[in-house]
Amino acid sequence: MASNNRQVIDFKASTGITTMQSNEHQRRWSDKGWKAAAHSGNYDRTRAGLNFEVAKGGKVQPIDTSKSIGRKIRETLRARGIVDPNVELEAKGQKPNRRTVVNFIFGGSREQMHRLAFGDQVVDLERGADNSHIQRRPEIEGWAQDIYKFVCNKWGEENIAGFYVHLDEMNPHIHCTLLPITAQNKFSFKELFAGRDVREFRERTLRLHDELAVVNEKWGLVRGQDRNETGTRHRTSEQYRSELRAACDSLELEIAGKHSTLQELYADIRKAEKRVKGLTTMIRNLENRQSELEERLGSLIADLEAGRGDSVTLNRQIAELTEKLRSVKSSLED
Repeated sequence: MASNNRQVIDFKASTGITTMQSNEHQRRWSDKGWKAAAHSGNYDRTRAGLNFEVAKGGKVQPIDTSKSIGRKIRETLRARGIVDPNVELEAKGQKPNRRTVVNFIFGGSREQMHRLAFGDQVVDLERGADNSHIQRRPEIEGWAQDIYKFVCNKWGEENIAGFYVHLDEMNPHIHCTLLPITAQNKFSFKELFAGRDVREFRERTLRLHDELAVVNEKWGLVRGQDRNETGTRHRTSEQYRSELRAACDSLELEIAGKHSTLQELYADIRKAEKRVKGLTTMIRNLENRQSELEERLGSLIADLEAGRGDSVTLNRQIAELTEKLRSVKSSLED
């Protein structure tokens, strides 16, 4: 087993999962979505059919896109009688701040991951290449099932909201969406991951790498060394190149996780632009309405002062227009 075949595990907590992230994990894209993804990232649509998910009971199957990850989360919480604390905060007009989702990426050094996924088949990683002839190897399925079992044993199968294996990018990897729910059916990232302080969080994370290495050893992936334990050491050129390749592979997997976040930000910008446009139109309409009411009100006041018409009727109309004008001005202030 080559010593540079390192395992990769990365996780990040968030207040939920967006539609953009869910679509990226499930490859729930239209033709337009695929073109946009291929333009901004290293996605190979000719290998998209090799992707799969591990479902309940460790079953390997094609990715089910009938439900988004967000919908699956809502349904499982409802079935278990668990309230999403962020939903409660939003209902109170407060900003969601509870870490209710943990996004994992599992993978390893590219050479070994390609060996597990494709065997001795050579994948052309050039953008736009045709890899439709590539077939998925059973080893990658076995590895994914073992990682799935590892997650189930550690945090509970009922807390897995999505477990997708991507073979259509530069480096095969797993996206696992986990709900940090305790045995008492309560959300608690702190209890399951963070611990009391930074020191305990670091100790738990190091232990997590150790535990995962036991699973990955079977698949030719080993744990990287902790820099605090190894310290600075001399490396040969070959060692340096091997470690650099491993670092690049780790960064590629991290970028895969960040890409969906970037897409989410672009979507937020587009939504904000639409809202600004809508608000601008609303303000213009209110300003026109204000001018119209002020003109009519001025006309009625002039009639009243000149003694034209019934004073009771004019006073009633003036009062009604004054109230409408007050409401319009209040809306403009808002």
